[in-house]
Amino acid sequence: MNKTLLAVATIAAVTAVSSPALAADLVVEEPAIATAASGQGDWYVSLFAGGTITEDVVTLYNVYDYTVGMKPGYVLGLAVGFALDDTWNVEVELSHGEADADDYSWDFGSGAARGTLSTTYLLGNIWFDLPTGSAFTPYIGGGLGAGYATGDMLFGTTPYGYGTGSLGLAFQVGAGVKFDVADNIALDIGYRHKAILDVDFTDSDGGGTYEDADIHSHVLQAGLTFEF
Repeated sequence: MNKTLLAVATIAAVTAVSSPALAADLVVEEPAIATAASGQGDWYVSLFAGGTITEDVVTLYNVYDYTVGMKPGYVLGLAVGFALDDTWNVEVELSHGEADADDYSWDFGSGAARGTLSTTYLLGNIWFDLPTGSAFTPYIGGGLGAGYATGDMLFGTTPYGYGTGSLGLAFQVGAGVKFDVADNIALDIGYRHKAILDVDFTDSDGGGTYEDADIHSHVLQAGLTFEF
């Protein structure tokens, strides 16, 4: 009887010691929940301004070619966009630019011109970021949409010149670099080639139409991008 009690006590003691270790072995750790990658799915707003160089504007009036040289101008704009992932960004841009006329020429002469050419763009843009693992992010891309160009200028001392303009197909291509200055703010410096195609201008004197202008501008701009 004493041997039986001793055996039962021994078994109970071994079981009591080994049970916590056995219970610990049976604990199953839950897998960590994956979190979304930072920089994905962010809305942003960009505000920018820059200087422009507009190429000569060439139009056809009846059978005569008119060419207008432009002085340096400016552009102002804003864009609202969405970061699809760490590289692709889509946005809508509204921008406006102005440049003064410098001179004009046609088949029978040339002279000084005065007045302003105004351009307004509504573009859908796609930009591709090139991650560097640093605060600097180069990018390339472009956009397509509509543009409106209008003139308020005169050729020399005549009453003739570019008047009310028209809508045309617009596009831009560009590149630049963004530099992070805060957690959600980046400085953006870039180049854009903007264009509005097939614009017609009424004659300031109301006598006819200057047709088929392609307006090309080279823009060096800087701005700030705010992420939300």
